Amino acid sequence: MAAHLLDQPRLISALLIGEIAYDAVFVNAAKKLCDALHVNISACEIETMMEEKKIDLIFGSLSSRNEHLYLPALKRARERDAHVKIILFLQTDQLSMLDEILALKCERYLSMKHESEAVLDHFKECIKTFLDDSYLAERHYFQTLIDFSIVSQTDLDGNITYMNDNFLKVTGYEREELMGQNHRIIKHPQTAPEVFSDMWKTITQGEVWRAQIINRNKDGSDFWAETIIIPFKEQTNGKILQYLAIRHDITNFLQQERAANEISRKAQEQEQLAEAKDAFLVLFTHELKTPLNAILNFSQYLYKHMPNIDEVPKAKRVYLLEQIYKSASSMLENVTNILDLGKLRHQKLHYNLTLFNVKEAILDVLEKHAALAIEHKRMLFFQSDESGPFITSDEYRFKQILSNILSNAIKYGNSIVEVFLASDSEKIEIVVQDDGKGIKDKEEVFELYTQSASGTGVIEKKGTGIGLHFVKLLCEGLKLEYKIEDSPLLGGAKFSLTKRLKEQKNV
Repeated sequence: MAAHLLDQPRLISALLIGEIAYDAVFVNAAKKLCDALHVNISACEIETMMEEKKIDLIFGSLSSRNEHLYLPALKRARERDAHVKIILFLQTDQLSMLDEILALKCERYLSMKHESEAVLDHFKECIKTFLDDSYLAERHYFQTLIDFSIVSQTDLDGNITYMNDNFLKVTGYEREELMGQNHRIIKHPQTAPEVFSDMWKTITQGEVWRAQIINRNKDGSDFWAETIIIPFKEQTNGKILQYLAIRHDITNFLQQERAANEISRKAQEQEQLAEAKDAFLVLFTHELKTPLNAILNFSQYLYKHMPNIDEVPKAKRVYLLEQIYKSASSMLENVTNILDLGKLRHQKLHYNLTLFNVKEAILDVLEKHAALAIEHKRMLFFQSDESGPFITSDEYRFKQILSNILSNAIKYGNSIVEVFLASDSEKIEIVVQDDGKGIKDKEEVFELYTQSASGTGVIEKKGTGIGLHFVKLLCEGLKLEYKIEDSPLLGGAKFSLTKRLKEQKNV
C-alpha cells in the first residue's frame, strides 16, 4: 500500500560546480545527502542545467581554469531563480573579483584555504539548513491547510490509502472501516454518473478536478463539499502515482444561502401577492359593478313603471328582464369561479365524469357567447371535421375551460374569433384563435391574478385575472394539454386544448 503523500520527504536538488566537482569521494558522499545531485564542471552549461532541472542549491567553487566564465553564468542563474541558494568556496587570488562575487548574494562565502577539509560538513549543514528553513516552513503552511480541510488519499483505482481526522469526524466512519475501501463508500445516490465520469476523465489526464459535490455520511446524512482532487505524478516520467482529495464542508453555507433565498422568495411572493390582490379587487369590483348597475337600473325602471306597466312596450320589458338575468348570471359565474378556484388550489374540487359529445359541448358554449360576441362586435366561426368525438370527462368543467378561453378571445380580438375541432385515433384537439395583438407573456398569463398586455402595446385589461389560472388548474385536473402561441392565420393568440385518447382509461 502506498505511503500517503503528507509523509513524503521534501525533494532537494543540488548542483556541484568548480574544482569540488572533480572530487569523486566528495561527490559520492554528497549523493547520499540529497535527492538529486548534478555535477557540472563547465561554466557554459550552468544556465542550461538551470533551465532543464529544478535546482535548489548551487554548491562549489569558482574553477581556476575558466573563472571569468563562472561569474557571468552564476549571475544569469541568480536572475533566472532569485530563490536558489548559492554557497561558494573562494581562493585568495579571487578576492580581486570581490565586488562581482558579492553581487551574487550568496548564502555564504567560504575560504578554500581554511575550509577545504570540511567541505562535506558544510554540504551536510547546507542540506539541513535548507530543510529547516524552507521545507519545514512550507510543510507548516501546507499542514495548516490540511488540518482545516477534509483530506483523503486514494490509489489509482480510488481505494482509500489515507484520511485525516477531519474526514473521520465529518463522515462518522472509523479509520479501520475506510482504509482500503473504495472512495465510492461516501458517494451520494443523487449525484449524476456524468459527474464522476468527468472527474475520472480529468484526473487520469493528470489535471486537477474541482466541483461542489454532495456526499453521504455513515449515518445516511448528507454533506456538501467544495472538492479538489489533485493527481500526484512521478517527477521523472510523469506517471500518476495516487490522488489527493481536499474538501471543505460547505453544508452550513449552502443551508444559510438557501434559507436566505427562501426568505427573500417568500417576501417577494408576499409582495407580489399583495399587489395582485389589490389589482384583483379593483378588477373584480369593476366586473361586479357593471352587471350590478345594470340590475339596479333596469329593476328600478321596471319598479317605477309597475303602476302603468302596460304602457311600457312588451319587447322592452322582455329586453330589460333578459339584461337583468344575464347580469345576474355573469355575477354568479364570477363568484362561482372564485369559489371553485379556492377548491382547485386546495385540491378539494370533485369531478363528475360522464361520456359526452365534444362537438355538441362546443356548440353549446358558442351559443351562450353569441351575445358577448355581438356586444364586442366580433364574428364567431366554427369549423370541424366530419367526426363527432366523444370523451369521458367532466362536461360542466370542460365547458368552463372552453368558456374562459372563448371569452378571452372575444374580449381581446379585433373582429374575428375562429374555433376548430379535429380528432383522430390518438387525440382530440380544439383550437381557439383571434385576430388581436397576441399575448406577450405566454407562461406568466396562466398565473393567478396575472393579465398580460397583448403584443408590445398596452391595452385595457378586461376581466378578473383568474380565468386562465382557472383553466390551467382544471386542465391539469382533467388531464388536458393546453398551450398558447401566436396564431399564424389571424396574427393574434392561438389557444390549443388537447385530449390524448390513449389516456382515456386512466381518467
